[in-house]
Amino acid sequence: MDASTFMYGLVLGVLCISSIAKSAVPKDPFIGISPQDENYYKVSSESIKCKDGFKKFTKAQLNDDFCDCPDGTDEPGTSACPEGKFYCQNSGHIPVLLFSSRVNDGICDCCDGSDEYDGQVKCENTCWEAGKVARDKLRKKIATYKEGVALRKQEVEKAKVAITKDEAELSKLRNEENILEALVQQLKEHKERIEKAEENERLQKEKEEKEKIEAEEKAEREKRKVEEEAQQEKGEAMGKNNGGENPIESVAHDKIGALDDSSLDQVNDVSEDTEGLSKEELGRLVASRWTGSSESKTEGVDVAKDDHGHHEDHEEMPDMHDEEEEYDGYASETDDDSGKYDDVDTEDDTDEAYEEDTHDDTGSSYKPDPEDDLDLSDTTSPSNSSWLEKIQQTVRNILQAVNIFGTPVDKSEADKVRKEYEESSSKLSKIQSRISSLTQKLKHDFGTQKEFYSFYDDCFESKQSKYVYKVCPFKKASQVEGRTTTTMGRWDKFEDSYQSMIFSNGDRCWNGPNRSLKVKLRCGLKNELTDVDEPSRCEYVAFLSTPVLCLEEKLKEMEDKLDLMNKEKPQGHDEL
Repeated sequence: MDASTFMYGLVLGVLCISSIAKSAVPKDPFIGISPQDENYYKVSSESIKCKDGFKKFTKAQLNDDFCDCPDGTDEPGTSACPEGKFYCQNSGHIPVLLFSSRVNDGICDCCDGSDEYDGQVKCENTCWEAGKVARDKLRKKIATYKEGVALRKQEVEKAKVAITKDEAELSKLRNEENILEALVQQLKEHKERIEKAEENERLQKEKEEKEKIEAEEKAEREKRKVEEEAQQEKGEAMGKNNGGENPIESVAHDKIGALDDSSLDQVNDVSEDTEGLSKEELGRLVASRWTGSSESKTEGVDVAKDDHGHHEDHEEMPDMHDEEEEYDGYASETDDDSGKYDDVDTEDDTDEAYEEDTHDDTGSSYKPDPEDDLDLSDTTSPSNSSWLEKIQQTVRNILQAVNIFGTPVDKSEADKVRKEYEESSSKLSKIQSRISSLTQKLKHDFGTQKEFYSFYDDCFESKQSKYVYKVCPFKKASQVEGRTTTTMGRWDKFEDSYQSMIFSNGDRCWNGPNRSLKVKLRCGLKNELTDVDEPSRCEYVAFLSTPVLCLEEKLKEMEDKLDLMNKEKPQGHDEL
């Protein structure tokens, strides 16, 4: 081949390529651009940035069939860029985005034929007929959204009212908590002082009982000692009498023998009251009782008259009275002690009588108002506004009436304090539990307009085959099979701009991960859980229809879309 032939072929090839390239450049520079992106290209100056931010191109380079931006920003209407997307307007039907590689490929991909603009293939516009079903579906969806938007507004208003009410209740409960804490503390201190006084009384009583027992044991020992000494004195006296021939002593001996049994009784009487006497005094006392006369400084004793129990020598009587006074002094000391413990026994009887009375007539001394049972589900109600004031008044009355310094402690009054302390502590515990619950509730994210606030106290169920699925927003999700409950996940967060609820860290699968659930939210006229599935092992997906997801902006978007679908209705096509 000579040089001239080669050059001719080269020129011809360039011309062909140029002709082909020229035919691929669209007449409309904005073809393939979606309505949402038109301003990006039209408003921009001569220099337009690639959407990835790395390069720039001029308006002359837009859709020139040469790829200047790696992301295809400059070639939305040609197949020059692999990453480019072509927008099919499809008036009368649903717009779609195509990969730019399908542009001018000889196949009609857009129902309006806009993707084959080079003329190589003639495409009919079939969008109106093909789009009838889509338009009908869109109209129904728009109707649902319109009703759903109204329901969503109601939910938002209810949420505002509910939040205001819960915040007011929380504030009220915190104030009541502060007041009730102070009352409970007063009752606690009062109760502790009473219990301390009762403990002191108990210890004192034990001490007195112990002293009484010790005194009785001591008296018993003294009694035995006196008896032993009396027996010894008696033996010695009898020995002396038996050793002489004096008839008078013999008579006395007979008398003593005759009175042996009765004298033993007298010794017993003497031994009962001998505490505080010396051994010598005890001896004289016992001897005088055995001989029937008192010991005196004069030794003249008329034994004959002693048989009749009388003394002729009246001057000796004062000595006897002295002995009796000394004995009576000992006896009176013991009597005083026994009287003291008799009081203690009486007190025990009184306590027992009170316990019986308290079973029969507790209300006579203390009747708690039925409204004292705090109804925490309606603490903001005016009907319950005075319960705290009643408790305050009751506590004041009790604290003023109870004398913790009185001896002994009044058991009835002490029981009142204990009872009021227990009841007030119980109310305080309930209030604190409710405060904790409300505080945790109000911390949650309930959406941009608090539209999910009503979900906090709701659970949604769906029965599928042998399983019952239960989703409780802000708490947990579970799967129930018979009597077995499996936790699918615990509340985690919202995702996708409040269009999904995430439950994570559920029960662990056998040799697998912890279960999790993603609930996708969509617009519906009622709250309804549907279509629970397990696309991956132990990773569940479900759908929840709710008016909360019927957004006004979405409604506007669908209405604009329907307008666009109806914009280029062919002549002669009327829609019923």
